[in-house]
Amino acid sequence: MRQALLNYINKIHPIDSSILEGFIGCWLHEKRKKKEVVTEANKREDYLYFVTKGIQKAYYVNEGKAFNIAFSYPYNFTCTPESFLTQQPSQYYWECITDSEFLKIKYSTFFGYVEEYPEFQTLLYKKLIGTLNGIGNRYHRLLTQSMEERFISLMTNSPQLINLIPQKEIANYLKIDPTNFSKLINSIKI
Repeated sequence: MRQALLNYINKIHPIDSSILEGFIGCWLHEKRKKKEVVTEANKREDYLYFVTKGIQKAYYVNEGKAFNIAFSYPYNFTCTPESFLTQQPSQYYWECITDSEFLKIKYSTFFGYVEEYPEFQTLLYKKLIGTLNGIGNRYHRLLTQSMEERFISLMTNSPQLINLIPQKEIANYLKIDPTNFSKLINSIKI
């Protein structure tokens, strides 16, 4: 697990092994069960996570209905980023869709490295740019693409998700009625 984290970091931005070794040693292992909420709305995110097993979803709840905004899966950083970065309460939930395992690092420890080592500032900068780009692309798809185009985009960019995440969760994420989603799976060949 720690080797996967080390490899992931070095793909984003290489960091001297002597510094990185100490950083990797700060991460704690954690297991969570299916349907367990990792971060609740109105609670502060105290950890940055690295997913080593399982699938999770981030979602808002409005008038009792959930609206999926993101999925996380191995091997990626994840959390409720706005809450983690600002240390303000999260506006949404982050929950395990399947049994999951993580490595996690506390906010103060993570930012201790960011403040002390310029390499971690660059790592954070690159990761934030990638996250912002992903959010912008998602908004663009939701605002400008038809449901068929959103479905094709997901199947082109992340085809593995169709076998990992329940279809109703993907339909919610794509803002497609589950019945129409089922029709798309049966009619559109990718």
